[in-house]
Amino acid sequence: MKKIIIISVLAILILVGVGVTYSMYTSASSTSTDISLAAFVVNAEKKEQINIPLSNMKPGDNLEYEFGISNNSNSKRSEVNIKYNIVIKTMHFMPLEIELYDADDELILSCDEETERNEENELECISEDIIMPYEEDKEDDYTLKIVFPVEYNSSEYSSLVDYINLEINSSQKIDTE
Repeated sequence: MKKIIIISVLAILILVGVGVTYSMYTSASSTSTDISLAAFVVNAEKKEQINIPLSNMKPGDNLEYEFGISNNSNSKRSEVNIKYNIVIKTMHFMPLEIELYDADDELILSCDEETERNEENELECISEDIIMPYEEDKEDDYTLKIVFPVEYNSSEYSSLVDYINLEINSSQKIDTE
């Protein structure tokens, strides 16, 4: 009986000791961070993707969509260099010519049937990586030009529906010098 009492007391002391030790070396903290590094700036509104409706386009129509990508918002600026690329996704049911130009009217990206399709069978056109420095407020401006060529003016194209989705993929640019 004496052995059972001694073992019980030792077990209780060990359990209490472990609990006290555990509580002495445990702490909790909560952090909140905005991991969105770069975003589209459209009409002074911050977005990470843009859907462009094409339902009203008909052969002979041209559509230009202007947007910017910025490293700042509401007097806050990124504190690190940003690496980003622009992704254009479309099913490409409509025979559209889709091109992305920078502010200097230089062709950045062309999206056509030569582009590979992703697992959802969308054309997925991805720009080269672009580096945006953090030292000063910066906005890169772009124009997406969409043309529905007039030679497709026939009834077989009249009921086609399509979409274009613009996305931005951004990350912190780490210099490895």
